Amino acid sequence: MAHGPKDSELFELKLYRWSPLGPVLTTILIGIFIYGLFLLNVWATDDFAAVAASPGGQSMLRVGLLLTLILCAALGVNKFDDRAGQADEEALRREFGITSPLRRESGRGMVWATAFGLLFGLAFLAFLIWTNMRGDVFAFAQSVGLWFIPMTPLLWVMLARGVYSSVIAGRHMAAIIRDELTIDLYRHHELALFGRIAMRRAFVWLIFVGIILLSIPEDGSAVFAWLTLSISIVIASFNAIITMQPIRHKIRAAKDTELRTLRERLAQARKEMATGGVGADVPALVALEERIEKISEWPLDLPTAARLPLYILIPVVTWAIGVYAEALLQRLM
Repeated sequence: MAHGPKDSELFELKLYRWSPLGPVLTTILIGIFIYGLFLLNVWATDDFAAVAASPGGQSMLRVGLLLTLILCAALGVNKFDDRAGQADEEALRREFGITSPLRRESGRGMVWATAFGLLFGLAFLAFLIWTNMRGDVFAFAQSVGLWFIPMTPLLWVMLARGVYSSVIAGRHMAAIIRDELTIDLYRHHELALFGRIAMRRAFVWLIFVGIILLSIPEDGSAVFAWLTLSISIVIASFNAIITMQPIRHKIRAAKDTELRTLRERLAQARKEMATGGVGADVPALVALEERIEKISEWPLDLPTAARLPLYILIPVVTWAIGVYAEALLQRLM
């Protein structure tokens, strides 16, 4: 049974529905509030000036900022993806007559994803407490670790929910393509909509990688940064390709069916010519056969295909900004 918009709406999205400030300002204020709590925690449990002046303290402040940025990015990208998904649903309804919703995230699956994310988050938090305070939870809570106690499980929960949402959305899209989409090869340019949906999923992944690379310091981390960047490009490209596979198979099947029909008609027309018939349809059928054969099985037009290389530049640019910004700050200090 299909779920309505309110049934499938994530709590993260309800924050934006409740806020009268708009998505951008709401995300900024959430980030300021969360990082403000982190700075307040540092101020209340340690000498803030000494922390800010020491390399270890600066690294800790950077980690707090990184986690805040990741959380805000998760919220903002979730909202962006939701609004884009609504536009995609309208386009699918208008262009192809598909009325099924693209997002189906409520139900037991999301509850289990939340539970697993919480479990892994608590396990990772326990690892942090053990490595920093030898398992002394009370001492950890009396230090800057107090901020990490709720933040760590929260980030893991959002990660698990995001992964589950992405997997379910991909399966649901494949089912819609299989059961509801009718391919019209003579209007194949409209199928680029599915390519844009695939590219947006790659975009979401590369945004998160860009934020992670933003935190990598200039010294001693180039190998890690390049490795992270390379892996992210491969995963983003793979994700885009996998998302387009169902529509590609559908286009291939439609081409095979159409070509089989055309070739049967062409063989019949040539047989009529051989027996003295007119065979006037032969040139037209040959031209039509060539046109169908040239139709790409990938639902991409040139502007859509050009998006992936541009999206790949996002983590590259953010890493460069982080490196040069850190170098500038070191010179000023």
